[in-house]
Amino acid sequence: MKKKIAVFSPIVLFLIVWAFAVWNINATAEKPIVETYSMQDTVAYGENYFRRSDNIIDGYTVTVLSAEIVPYEEYAQKQGITPPERMTDETGNFLYRPEYVYDVEVRFSNTDNEEGTVDMFDTLLVNDDALMLRVDADLWDCMYPQLAGPYSFRLRPNTEMVFRLPFVVEAVYSERYPMERVQKEKMSLVISQYPVKKVIELK
Repeated sequence: MKKKIAVFSPIVLFLIVWAFAVWNINATAEKPIVETYSMQDTVAYGENYFRRSDNIIDGYTVTVLSAEIVPYEEYAQKQGITPPERMTDETGNFLYRPEYVYDVEVRFSNTDNEEGTVDMFDTLLVNDDALMLRVDADLWDCMYPQLAGPYSFRLRPNTEMVFRLPFVVEAVYSERYPMERVQKEKMSLVISQYPVKKVIELK
């Protein structure tokens, strides 16, 4: 019995030390400052970024002009897009297609930035829980064929452009967040993560 205790004790001690180290790292880790804005506010990106600190778009601003939820098929028709026929898997079941589009109309402007790009992959629509919507690549390519391919764009200095961002729910969230529920959710547009997380509330 004494040998078992002797072996067991160092393992327990190791786990305690490891757990404390993880807790200490999380507790002392620098967390981003959060700034919250409203629709119609002109929000500057400043020296902030998403994941790549080498993509700074200081000089760019964004303003949310409107937002609404529209059924996917109806939205595509409004944009003059004919959705491709739904594909099926090996068993004949339809592959996932979003039920709705959360359409966010925004105005981007650029005063003097000549190198940075606005990243659509990391520009997210989120709620206060786990829901996260991204711009639908298929709709985006059809609506802005001149930008097709890269999930980002650049504006010339001293220009601005109004975009409609077609956010859709990913398959993993689709059953938990049907259209009726999302219409009641408090949603926010995330335009940067570090060192300042900037969010624009849509309601």
